[in-house]
Amino acid sequence: MENNEKTAKFDPGFAPVVMDALGQVGYIYYTFCAIQNVKLKKMNFVHTSRKLEFYLRKNVAFYLGCLLWASYIKQFNDYEIEGNKLLGEVCDEDEYTSEINFLIDFVSNQLPRDFKYYLGKNYIPDEKYLPILKTYKQFLVLNKGFVECSKTNQIIIPDNLKKLSDEKLNLVNEKIQKAIQEKELEQLFDCFELIF
Repeated sequence: MENNEKTAKFDPGFAPVVMDALGQVGYIYYTFCAIQNVKLKKMNFVHTSRKLEFYLRKNVAFYLGCLLWASYIKQFNDYEIEGNKLLGEVCDEDEYTSEINFLIDFVSNQLPRDFKYYLGKNYIPDEKYLPILKTYKQFLVLNKGFVECSKTNQIIIPDNLKKLSDEKLNLVNEKIQKAIQEKELEQLFDCFELIF
């Protein structure tokens, strides 16, 4: 945050930490689906499900981080948002919600169905996943994929997120900076109750 220049970063440093995790859930799953032999699929699913859960957790932590960061920078009324590479882009809702829609369906439907079929077990996702994913989708839609967000006062925070006090906003920023520095965005799950 450059207070004297009245700018706020679009990305506080998430990109280098999460870059190799984004899209991995879909990639791993589609690779698994390409296996034709059902017996081989059943044998591979235990290993595949661990990888899916590993990357799913990283992705959901990133989306939570985005919601937390938006809440934090929103307090700086009318600051220029620095580094929004989406600004001025042309894309429709299907484009900017495709990944999040995939993850919502994956957690809600596909993964439970596959666990039941391949392992004979019920899959119960982390109770934080769906609220985060659904709220992030709403966040994307409200902000039209961020193609028009050039100032902090243009950011729209979903109504189901708590409005945080200055003290809690500073705590959120500290947690975000620590998670980025330690390259462990999953630490941000500790902030779930602050904002939901």
